[in-house]
Amino acid sequence: MTINYGDSSASQAKIEALSEAIRAVTSENLNLDQTLRRLAEIAAHLVNARYAALGVPDDRGGLENFFTYGMTEKQIAHMDHLPLGNGLLGSLLTHPSAIRLNDMRADPRSAGFCAGHPRMTSFLGVPIISKGQCLGSLYLSDRLDDLPFSEDDERMVGLLAGHAAIAIENARLSEQLRKLAVLDERDRIAMELHDGIIQQIYAIGLQLEMVRTSPTLPADFDPKLTGVGQHLNRVIEDLRRYILDLKTGVDKTVTLTEELNELAEGFRAISSVPLKIDIAPSYLHLSDEASHAITQIVRESFSNIVRHAQATKVELELRQTPTVTTVRIADDGQGFDVTQDSSGRGLKNMQRRVEELGGKLQLNSHRDEGTTITVTLPTPL
Repeated sequence: MTINYGDSSASQAKIEALSEAIRAVTSENLNLDQTLRRLAEIAAHLVNARYAALGVPDDRGGLENFFTYGMTEKQIAHMDHLPLGNGLLGSLLTHPSAIRLNDMRADPRSAGFCAGHPRMTSFLGVPIISKGQCLGSLYLSDRLDDLPFSEDDERMVGLLAGHAAIAIENARLSEQLRKLAVLDERDRIAMELHDGIIQQIYAIGLQLEMVRTSPTLPADFDPKLTGVGQHLNRVIEDLRRYILDLKTGVDKTVTLTEELNELAEGFRAISSVPLKIDIAPSYLHLSDEASHAITQIVRESFSNIVRHAQATKVELELRQTPTVTTVRIADDGQGFDVTQDSSGRGLKNMQRRVEELGGKLQLNSHRDEGTTITVTLPTPL
């Protein structure tokens, strides 16, 4: 959808292209992140910009999410970090009115670029406003014909920003409806587990207890049945934790950092082993699926450590770059032979979760040297 600026009807062509693009965004079944990426792409095509981005503000005066168009994955990987909402980008957040510059480096509001950032010169920034609230900003840089952005470009991107506000609101509403549907289904499953399966396990436990106390039971059966009863109790506790997890829902106000901290608190409640957490400040977005996978892997790892490791210290670390998210769980326990007895430790489930998301899981463990699990997942651009 490249516009021919030499055509006398270029403005009309741009308006038609804008209408077509917005129809595509609103008609496709896109989630919020996909909608934001498509809007950045549409903005770039609309004014023939080499680079485009859409930034979403957080509640601290910076950027919560930043979706780019025009930069390759290699270019992004070379950057120290994605923009944080300073300089010109911050000006758009605090004073939401359009900014158009021939050379952004010469503007006193410019905060410069981080190491590895592609060179950019001209700049057009337009806020996305809905009901007096800034939902985000569109950022354009460097037209493909090397001309500065024009008043007509600013007007067209302003029109796009108006439509973008509606598209963002619609996408947010769709996600809220989806989450409510998931919550209803989770409540139903949790109720069935609690009222059905757990009660059946309780009944089996009572029957075992009656058999164990029978005077006709051979003496060597007593410890065996006691062990079975203890195992059933552990199953019940696992189910209770699972039900609790279901009832937490999918509210994204609960961040991955908060979920990991909650898991750490649960670990410390049942284990005296010192646990060190090192989670880098999160400036990149992770999908619901990736966050859920990380949470489940950490939960399974903590459970294995409590039951098997006999460790004296445990570490949990999360690191992010613009292209990769890395999670590491390590202990200094007794370790195990990964070629012989790893199948019962949930490893296959962990590997499946990671592979489904295009990531990798590495397990290192040796007898008397501890265990380290490292998960790498691609961070969506």
